Amino acid sequence: MSSSSTTPRSRRPSGTRKRRGGRRGVIRRVLLWITGLGLLAVLLAVGVFAWAYARTDVPEPNDFAEAQSSILYYADGETELARFTGGYDRESVPLSEVPEHVRYAMLSAEDRSFYENEGVSVTGTARGAWRTLTGDGLQGGSTITQQYVKNYYLTADQTLQRKFTEIIIAIKIDNELAKDEVLENYLNTIYFGRGAYGIQTASRAYFDKDVSELDVEEGAFLTGVTNAPSLFDPDYAEGNDERAQERVAYILDGMVEEGWLDASERDGLGLPEIQEPQPSTAAQGVEGYIAQEARDELKEVLGVDDAEIDGGGLRVTTTIEQDHQEAAAEAVELYRPTGEGTDDITVALTSVRPGDGAVTAMYGGEDYQETQLNAATDAQVQAGSLFKPVTLLAAVQEGVDTLQTFEGPTPMSFGDTGDLEVNNFRDLSFGVIDLRIALAESVNTIYVQLNEQIGPEATRQAAVDLGLPEDTPGLDTDLTNVLGTASPTLLQMTNAYATIAAEGERATPYLVTRVETVAGDTTYEAEPETTQAVDRDAAVDVTDAMTYVVEQGSGMSAGELGRPAAGKSGTSERNVSAWFDGFVPQLAAGVVMYKGDGTVPMQDVAGIDQITGGTFPAQVWGEFMRQAMEGEEIQEFSPRVGTSGPTGTPAPTTQAPAPEPTTSEETTEPTETTSEEPTETTSEEPTETTSEEPTTTEPTESSPAPTTPAPTSPAPTPTSPDPTEGSSPSPTG
Repeated sequence: MSSSSTTPRSRRPSGTRKRRGGRRGVIRRVLLWITGLGLLAVLLAVGVFAWAYARTDVPEPNDFAEAQSSILYYADGETELARFTGGYDRESVPLSEVPEHVRYAMLSAEDRSFYENEGVSVTGTARGAWRTLTGDGLQGGSTITQQYVKNYYLTADQTLQRKFTEIIIAIKIDNELAKDEVLENYLNTIYFGRGAYGIQTASRAYFDKDVSELDVEEGAFLTGVTNAPSLFDPDYAEGNDERAQERVAYILDGMVEEGWLDASERDGLGLPEIQEPQPSTAAQGVEGYIAQEARDELKEVLGVDDAEIDGGGLRVTTTIEQDHQEAAAEAVELYRPTGEGTDDITVALTSVRPGDGAVTAMYGGEDYQETQLNAATDAQVQAGSLFKPVTLLAAVQEGVDTLQTFEGPTPMSFGDTGDLEVNNFRDLSFGVIDLRIALAESVNTIYVQLNEQIGPEATRQAAVDLGLPEDTPGLDTDLTNVLGTASPTLLQMTNAYATIAAEGERATPYLVTRVETVAGDTTYEAEPETTQAVDRDAAVDVTDAMTYVVEQGSGMSAGELGRPAAGKSGTSERNVSAWFDGFVPQLAAGVVMYKGDGTVPMQDVAGIDQITGGTFPAQVWGEFMRQAMEGEEIQEFSPRVGTSGPTGTPAPTTQAPAPEPTTSEETTEPTETTSEEPTETTSEEPTETTSEEPTTTEPTESSPAPTTPAPTSPAPTPTSPDPTEGSSPSPTG
């Protein structure tokens, strides 16, 4: 019997297929949701980006990016004298002046896909963002365009927000500017180390050459050092030399890989020779004093502020003539006092064009970094006998003839009660001599007599007319003001003598002659300010008298200039200051020396007992004049006019008999100075006046002989200054 009962067929549980289908449906739905959310996120990101792109304007360049150093030039308008950096040094150049191999070196170093990318690097940006999120700081991954945006428009803040803004602006810039324009701006913005921003300034900082002259090796180094100047500048730290070699090799190899440099040219190339770091700020050395004066003048005359001077890219042509400035430095170096007791002696020199006011040289000290007091423009020290020509000018304007004669006994008493006693140098008395010889001999008693005759108020007024400020310390109406109790600055006194040289035409000294913008637009041109301040004929006659100083007085130590010259030495009481000021028709110059703060006597120093105006100052002045005037036309002074005024001999107030000497204040120089003079000097150096004692020989044919000649017998060598009344104020700023 067949079995009617069979084993039931196994059946799949009901709903199993449905459950499996449901699971697949859930997965499908999840995937759809994820895809949808992803698309939504992408759309949202695109929307946010589009919104941000639309709302983000390219900002104005930040102040720092546009800042350029202001450059001072010598009078030729081309040779750089100094520059104002304000803490950064930049000079922009067009891309056309940057050699092609230097441009490719920068691309090899920083962004080899620069001309192909859209201004950003996705992978690089992501890498930089990851480093930021992991705490390594925002670094790396930027294209040249992004770096340009960061430096030119933004800040160096390391935040994701700044990075996002950088990307937006970089893309926008890439769409709006040509690649070459971006590269040009980048090269003029990036920091190269050594205080240099921009390829041009960096080229000068590392190689002392214009960017257009860079070779392949130099270009590779400069473009590589931007990555981290502290790591790749060989002079910054030990070990940098090796790192710099590797960096240069990386850049050169990259140029070969990209087809920007032939492999044959690559062979043998490596790290170039790099100069040692040089000072890049204007406030350095002797030039620092000129730069500071120019800064002050720019602020006063143009009304610009420090920010514009430091970062406005001004191109400033000064009145300083390079050969004059070099002559000043050489003259000071050659004849400055040396030896025991001279460490704190300050020497200053300046020169001015008569009738114009242009300052052609300024030596205000050895190094502005060491002391900021400009000894040519700020130090105020007693002028001593430099004031005797001032009194003579006042007298000639009142009708006194330079041929008027006086007796010069010593001592002499002055004043209503006779309580003012004046002595001559070395207590030496003179016979009857005229005012020209008395100026050459610097006879105190004669010039005090003259001052008493015209009134000291006239001397004070003449000083003001010549250009000294009315508030000059010590410029009063005492009878002894003729002996130089006033304390002007060197520039003020030099300009006063320049007024005499210009036959009475006074000019306002100036240092800035032209100012231009970076674009070459002239914004300022100086116009000399002049006025006929004193009588022309009086100035001519005083000039004639001052030639006697150079030809037979204390100015003889200046040496032979080979052209007509006039001047006067000056030494204050106790030798706290010593001057020589003088001029040729085309140029006036002055020299001053003082010790310490200007109150310390210059006695028993430099191998001589006392420094006077006729010693080192006259020698410095003579050397400067010889060099500065080399090759210039020899001009003559106008002949003496004469006033037809009194030429007799007024009776002295009080006379004490004494031998008649032939020497004067500082007429013959201490023979000890011979050992201080460089042995290599030529016959043009200042001569030893011990063998050239003053005589009564007339210096020019146009000058009549004095009524009573000065004695010509040998005289002792003077080594002390004229005694003067009054205090010796310290140099003040």
